[in-house]
Parts: sequence; structure tokens; C-alpha cells
Amino acid sequence: MYEGAFRVLRALGDGRSLSRNDVVRAAGEASSVVREVTERYAKWFEIDQGRLRCSDQGLAALARELVARGAAVPRDTSWCRAYEAMAAERGAPKRALDQVFVTSDTAVRRAELLIEAGEHQRGLVFLGDDDLTSAAVQLAGAGRKVTVVDADDEILGILARHAAERAWELEAVQHDLRQPVPKAMRARYGAVFTDPPYALEGFRLFVSRAADMLKPDGRLYVCFGQSRRASERGLQKQRVLADAGFLVEAVFPDFNAYRGAEAIGSRSALWRCRVTPETHPLVRGAVDGELYTSRSPKG
Repeated sequence: MYEGAFRVLRALGDGRSLSRNDVVRAAGEASSVVREVTERYAKWFEIDQGRLRCSDQGLAALARELVARGAAVPRDTSWCRAYEAMAAERGAPKRALDQVFVTSDTAVRRAELLIEAGEHQRGLVFLGDDDLTSAAVQLAGAGRKVTVVDADDEILGILARHAAERAWELEAVQHDLRQPVPKAMRARYGAVFTDPPYALEGFRLFVSRAADMLKPDGRLYVCFGQSRRASERGLQKQRVLADAGFLVEAVFPDFNAYRGAEAIGSRSALWRCRVTPETHPLVRGAVDGELYTSRSPKG
């Protein structure tokens, strides 16, 4: 079965009727893919007042396909509720800064992955952290200092307040990455985590700043996704990583789930890359251009 069709059927497999945007988020497919699937396999779906439901034929098709497939079981943690309460302190995402918040389950999985890899022990910095992944790392018991570099005072304020209340080793640095990385932060970190702006210009800038900040044996964790119908956009970002001299060690497909970002199916992959002797920033010095999907660099 066509993968996009399987994901849409699976999202509706419990008999619910969902809006198209809800199907996008549940399936992890772009809105254009959902539209294509429902038109191409019309007999599998019932549509009532804009809401979708699996027909009996669709449920049967899903059952046949599930014979050869398994469903992921969501993880539970004792600290997830604390993260959710902290994340609820944020205002609405700032679209001018390409902010789209991840689900709490995604933040949990990010924290577990980073701690399992020992990145918190090698010096971990987050370039932009509207998702408060640094807080998830601390709540998961990292017990080591992590650093956040962000231009958003609201995010930094939330992190600083909780760090003080909970005695976390968390350094919150207010810095606009359109300006060069401070000298004291260059070649200092063992790992950089970033979910950069969607626009290619912003992606190049954040990857370049990461190259400036990483040690010779450092790793870059970077998130990006694209619609199945616009795979060339993902290819452009792969080229940025290669041009910057990063070696891709691992790709975790659909690792990040978002509360929004329907244009890319509300999902993105997480890429883990290693510094090589050829790693270098593609962007040097200050930047004045457009970095965000809204085409304006200012919030």
C-alpha cells in the first residue's frame, strides 16, 4: 500500500471522524497528500461536513495492511506532566520567528535520546529553544549544565525562572544568531541541538553557527522536514549539511511531531551529524537578509 494512504487510514483507524487538519497531524502527512489520498481512494473514506471517517472498505484495507506492520507504543515518564505545565506558560507561537511547538511526547523523546547519547556530559547547547527541550533534558535528570541561545526573551525568561527555582545548571543566553557567535562560545560544545527556521536561508545560518560552536569531535542534531510532494526542499537542506562538511551519522524519520506545520505533515526528521576536518560555516559575519518563512527576519 502507498505509504501516504496507510498513514491516513491508520490515523482514522479507531473509527473517529476528524477534520482534515487533525488528519494531517495524526498521519504526519502534508495537507496536499491527505487531499490526494482521499480523492484517489475515495471508497475508503466517508466525508461529512468536512470531517473524514474510514468507511468499512477503508477499515478492511487497513486491517490487511496492519498484518505486516506494527504500531509504535508511546512512552510515559514521571516528569512529562512537569514539562507540560512548564510548556503551558508560553504564549502563542511567534510565526514571524517560524515557531511551531512540538508535542510533549516529542520533547520527551528528544531528551531521552540526548541523554542516552551522553551529549549532556560533553557540553550541550540549544540554538533556539521555543520547544523548551533543554528543560525536558533537565527534568529527565541530566544533572549537567546545558546552554540555550535564543533571541526570544519570553522563552529565556521561562527557562531562567525554572532554572533558579529548581537549581538547574542552565545558562540562558540572549543572542540574535544573525550576529556572529561570541568568541567565548566558539569551538566550545560537544553537541548542538537545533530546530531551525524552515526557510533555506535560516537553515544555512543556524547550521553555520553550529559549525562555529562545535568542538572537533562534536555532533549536530538538526530537525527538518518537507512534504512528500516537495522532496526537493529536503534535498536542498541535505546539500547544506554536506557543503558545511558535516557527516550524517543517523536519520530518525518522523521523530518530531508538531502542533501545527501542516504544510509538512506536522512531522520532521531528526538528523544526527558529526563534525569532520572539512566542517566550516557557510555564513560568516553578520547577516541582514530574510531568514524566516514570513520573509522577514524581525519578530
